[in-house]
Amino acid sequence: MPSFTDQQIHDFLAGAVTLGVVVWGLYLLFRWLRRSRQDLAIGTPIAIALGIRVLTAFGVSSSSVASTLRGGDEAGFFLVSQHISGTAFPGSQWTDALTGKLYEFVFASQIGLLDSTQTVLRISQAGIAVVGLALLAAAVYELAGRRAAVIVAWILALDPANIFFSTLLHKEPNMLLAGGLVAFAGAHMWKRAELRYLWLITLGCLIAVATRPYAGWFLIAAGAAITLHVGIRTRTQEGRSLALIGVVVLLAAITAPTILKASTHESLASLQQSQSANASSSANLKLEQVDFSTRGAIIVNLPQRISDVLTRPYPWQLGNVSQQFGLLGTIFAFTVFWMLARELWRARGNIMDRAGPLVYVGFFLLIAYSLSAGNAGTAFRYRMHIVALAVCLLVVLRVLRTDGAGAPEGAQTPRAEAPVRAPSLAGA
Repeated sequence: MPSFTDQQIHDFLAGAVTLGVVVWGLYLLFRWLRRSRQDLAIGTPIAIALGIRVLTAFGVSSSSVASTLRGGDEAGFFLVSQHISGTAFPGSQWTDALTGKLYEFVFASQIGLLDSTQTVLRISQAGIAVVGLALLAAAVYELAGRRAAVIVAWILALDPANIFFSTLLHKEPNMLLAGGLVAFAGAHMWKRAELRYLWLITLGCLIAVATRPYAGWFLIAAGAAITLHVGIRTRTQEGRSLALIGVVVLLAAITAPTILKASTHESLASLQQSQSANASSSANLKLEQVDFSTRGAIIVNLPQRISDVLTRPYPWQLGNVSQQFGLLGTIFAFTVFWMLARELWRARGNIMDRAGPLVYVGFFLLIAYSLSAGNAGTAFRYRMHIVALAVCLLVVLRVLRTDGAGAPEGAQTPRAEAPVRAPSLAGA
């Protein structure tokens, strides 16, 4: 019989406990989602999504190219998290991580509780990412019904880039969760004009700001835009409409000073310095330099960066093992974008009515990542979030078109409430 060291036994038990907690958490989430959506049938694809990601994490870790594929950021994040776990809780380092580097707070908590290895940490990262995917599928259910939700859940479960980046010790799982929260709550408000899920938008925005601040502020803008649009659409229900618009006004009053500060001369100079440094590097995936030194320059040059985020690296850029593995994700993304472009053309005039929350979240995150992408490798990682929302938008538009754009299949209508008028951008 093979003999196991104490460390191996500990790592196995830590991994088993972590996996058990993740599975239990996903089960509770699924039960909560099904309380008012009894025909929501995404359990199997969500379970498959988690299993594939955990197996991929172990497979990549056991390969000789693991460090090349995953990059060097992980090692730094893990070392910092180990240091934080060794300090007194709650100390300044814990609170700083909680409010500014949430991913390191999550890593440090697991290291402190279970002395988790990097491989064990990847299990929880996969769980966080899959929660985000489940919420995106639930958002699609709200907008287009049961069949659309199942299709989205399966596609996202098998997206190659999503599978890989979901298990990185990085910011991506947290951002998938944040985007899923805002999209799900926004879709619920879009269909029911209720304030009940506004707290989920707030939670998603807080997670994003504490993980990746520049993207977090744009996610706040997306949440505010959804809420304001819902408030305008339901203006016939005066009390509800005024409440929604009042929330947006309060949110704008709180966030406006920070957003203005982010676009000051000093902040823009820092952004331009980062862009120039990446453009002048010797990396084979560097992007052409653009001028982001003023607000006007951003407006003029942002479309180029948007194109870079959506298309770079090109399929023929295969300079190393990491880029070769990324080819599958690039082909998948290009296919989704091509199909989405066709559906957007067919649904012209009805896009916002049918899928407004997904449009807002995807658009604002695309702007955020286009402003911050320094090279094509980073753009490829950022693009995972855009692709996930593009898949949701594509399926919603296609299913509603093929089903006659009627009431979503399986959608639940609120009881004892006056019906909410169908969304209309023209009326707004």
